[in-house]
Amino acid sequence: MTVDLWMGIAGTMVIWVVSVALAIVFGLFLAAGSLSLHRVVHLLARTGVNVTRGVPTSVLVIVAGMGMLRISNIPELPYVYPGTPAAFQHIAWGIVLALAFGSAGHLAEIFSAARSTLGQYRLEQMTVLGLSRLGRMALLVRECAAVALPPTGARMVHHLHNTAFAALFPVTDLFGFVQGQSSSTFRVFEFILIGCIIYVALSGLIWLATRALEIIYARPVPGRAKRRVLLWS
Repeated sequence: MTVDLWMGIAGTMVIWVVSVALAIVFGLFLAAGSLSLHRVVHLLARTGVNVTRGVPTSVLVIVAGMGMLRISNIPELPYVYPGTPAAFQHIAWGIVLALAFGSAGHLAEIFSAARSTLGQYRLEQMTVLGLSRLGRMALLVRECAAVALPPTGARMVHHLHNTAFAALFPVTDLFGFVQGQSSSTFRVFEFILIGCIIYVALSGLIWLATRALEIIYARPVPGRAKRRVLLWS
């Protein structure tokens, strides 16, 4: 049981890490597209935001999982998701993509809202500071972090809970372990309690990581104080 439990935890964490990374990338693209002056790009981005926010993540996961189950000629993918057989790694990837899309629209709105709090005046100042594009992006991220990180952390915890939908398919995760052990041993309360404790612990770690980033980004950085004064003046 101990091995299966650790495998379930590892499976959930890998699914979470990969899908969160993809969700952030998708969210940044959608946020950038939403701010585009090109009408077609803006319309496509807003459509993507509204679809990913409007369709329940459970539906996205079921559609992706069922679609991957029906595809039989996919070559075996590299072993990435612990506990999931090699023949079902593509199903895990489908679920990960569905989870990423399920959070992308929410993250795009968070990123856009954080950017809007700076105001047009401060955004225009960034272009006259003589920074490179990468430098402007780093400064923008730092200025937006105080607003973006709290709701992003909350979304990351919710995203962790959504990984439980992977248990609907032959993909190893923590919720699947709890469900399987409860059904096979009839010790339902015991395994539900174990699952709840672990999910709470993982959620706490995510919150602590987000809080640490908040503290880091709130801390003044030597050599950038002048730029921050210019932005706030």
